[in-house]
Formats: sequence, C-alpha cells, structure tokens
Amino acid sequence: MKRIGLLLALTVVLGFALQGMAQADDFIGGHIITSYQKTVGPYPSPFFDATKKLGRGLINIGTGPIELVKQPIVEAEKGESVGEFLTGLTYGTFAGVAWTFYRELDGVYEVVTFYLPSLEPAIDPEYIF
Repeated sequence: MKRIGLLLALTVVLGFALQGMAQADDFIGGHIITSYQKTVGPYPSPFFDATKKLGRGLINIGTGPIELVKQPIVEAEKGESVGEFLTGLTYGTFAGVAWTFYRELDGVYEVVTFYLPSLEPAIDPEYIF
C-alpha cells in the first residue's frame, strides 16, 4: 500500500514538474513565443526581427499613397445602386486620405523604432496588399 501511495505521489509530482515540457511549443531557446510569432513563424535571430520591422515600415511608407486609390474602390463596390456607388466613392476618398496618413505614420513609427523588440504590427492589415 505504501508503494502505491509513493508511486501515485511521484506521478503527481512528476506531472506538475514536466508540465512545461508538454507545452514546449510555446518556448524556443528558453524564450516565450508571442501569438504573432506563432502565426507567422519563429524568427531565427533578433537581427531578423529588427530587419522585418524595418522592412515593414519602409513598405508602409512607400505604399501609403495607394490607399488614396484603394479605399474609394473598396467603398464603391459595397454599393448596389448608382447612388450608393457614388456615395461609396465620396466616402472612400475621405477614407483613403485617412488610411494614407495612418499607414504613413505607422511606417515612420516602425522605421524609427525598428530596433525595439515588439514585433506586432501596429496596423491591420499589416501591408496594403
């Protein structure tokens, strides 16, 4: 009876002690992987992290003005009649200006702070395309 109790206690203790190993997909090299990295994939080095963020910022700066063309088209396609189409074009023009500023500012922010460790994009979608 003592052996069964000891075996049961040992099983419980080992179960709690080895729990972290059962969830090892959350750790790489002793570092916790963020939800963004789980979606995109683990990065091989901190240098790669910084260059990805820098590249994302430069792409957003370069493609920001495309929002001026994209948003009116997106909003106009939502309309089912000619009036809704024209309303969508008007609203989309203002939305395009707002999204252009938003994407440009996000690009500048990511270029200036590319050396900081946060990898989550500040804008959704991450890129215009």
